Amino acid sequence: MKRAVIYARYSTDLQNDKSVEDQFSLCRDFAARLGAEVVKQYSDRAKSGASMFGRPGLADMMTAAERGDFEILVTESTDRVSRDIADLAHVHKVLKFRNIEMQCVNGGLMDTVQIGMYGIVGQMQREEGARKVKRGMTGVVRSGRNAGGKAYGYRPVTGRKGELEIVEYEANVVRRVFDMYVAGISPRSIASTLNHDAVPAPRGKQWNASTIHGNDRRGNGILRNPLYVGKLVWNRVQMIKDPSTGKRVSRANDEDKVETIDAPHLRIVDEELFQAAKDRLAARGGSHAHHAPRNKRLLSGLLKCGACGGGLATVGSDRSGPRVMCSTYRESHSCSNYGKYYVEKIERDVVDRLRRIFADTSYIDAYVEEYRAESKRIAADRRTSRGAKESALENVQRQIERVIEQVSKGTIEEEDVLAILPGLKAKRAALRTELDAEHAPTNVIEIKPRAVTKFKEDLESLAKILEDRAAEPTLAMATAFREVVSGVIVHPRIPGEPYSYEIKGLLAGIAGPELSAVLLVAEEGFEPPTQGL
Repeated sequence: MKRAVIYARYSTDLQNDKSVEDQFSLCRDFAARLGAEVVKQYSDRAKSGASMFGRPGLADMMTAAERGDFEILVTESTDRVSRDIADLAHVHKVLKFRNIEMQCVNGGLMDTVQIGMYGIVGQMQREEGARKVKRGMTGVVRSGRNAGGKAYGYRPVTGRKGELEIVEYEANVVRRVFDMYVAGISPRSIASTLNHDAVPAPRGKQWNASTIHGNDRRGNGILRNPLYVGKLVWNRVQMIKDPSTGKRVSRANDEDKVETIDAPHLRIVDEELFQAAKDRLAARGGSHAHHAPRNKRLLSGLLKCGACGGGLATVGSDRSGPRVMCSTYRESHSCSNYGKYYVEKIERDVVDRLRRIFADTSYIDAYVEEYRAESKRIAADRRTSRGAKESALENVQRQIERVIEQVSKGTIEEEDVLAILPGLKAKRAALRTELDAEHAPTNVIEIKPRAVTKFKEDLESLAKILEDRAAEPTLAMATAFREVVSGVIVHPRIPGEPYSYEIKGLLAGIAGPELSAVLLVAEEGFEPPTQGL
């Protein structure tokens, strides 16, 4: 008797979780007619069929196929596996290579021709569904209603889908922001003032300059939102799924695709004030400010504040060189770290520290041995824990199936089902969440001597380059450096005190690809710059 596995999926949280159980039942009956023994059931709940990413059930099933755990895949239809032509063809190709049949309740044994046909149909249905949703939302906007998304200053009208009403307290804050900006106050100062006055932020704990200033291309930010002047703008951005990662990314649409609808009942600020703010925004950078050239340094994006975890940003320079400070403090004064630091000094010291570390390879060897031992222990613990959870999940699933079977036979009362089933489903969901959150342990480290030697050579070159402020490291050197150094955490200080920070690094640049360990180097402090801050 051939071994079979079942794969089931439903698309969104709006669908019933019972959909998967119904698919399992249907597929088990079909497998019985094929004369196959069902050895495992896989599922993905509330997962789109547009991509193979983010679907642990499908990933586990394909891994089982590679191990040769079954000879038949049974599913309700091909669109349960994927609604993308390329992904469906890939799954079928892999299964066919391993002599595994794909059997569908609605269609039977799948061959190459059927996969191509069903793949086209599935993708066309998905794309047509997206077009219908977009048409519906366009109709909502053209009727003067909101198609979705939350804007500060408004709330939904209860019982009237898509309609908004003004929240007067928040509207007053919006008017205050516009008045302050037009009066010449910067977004950072406005954010600081609102935080000082304990005004609740639209999102998160605090106001930031970006909340107020926004992005010109996307039309977000309080000062750029046309809704405040009574205009509903629709279709400014589109969401596209990246085929290499499965993640949705937003892209700004061309101007001719953007629709604007008058909604005077939603106006909070008058046209004159809105235009004045718009003119000042344009005068202080315009739509092309985003492309303005910026100096790139060796540690750009790697410097972090030790008090709040935010990034450090450049705040000008003096005779001793450019300085950086906590961007959170600069944006909203909600961080306690107000110190300023000479970035060139940090760069030179980081490189010098790494030179000393890599000069003695016994340091790296000792660290790797310690990491290997620890990772083996963690991996063993994880395997034991995961095995226990998988067994518990299978046991709960069997209990649920027995309850459902009793319901179908009429051998259990409804009140008993209501008392038993919710608890079992909750336990099953909790176990699935725990298993999905776990990652396969990594316990293999292979040091690459050539990579270590190359990095040491780059460090020597970087040290010489940093002595000359006008010189810049090559792209290759900067890339190699960032493969090892993942961050420099700068601790708070008061003017005149020595710097104190930590170098946080990844050994992935000099070890095997499996390595994701973190190396932490503490710096005690050193002589302050000749010119105090």
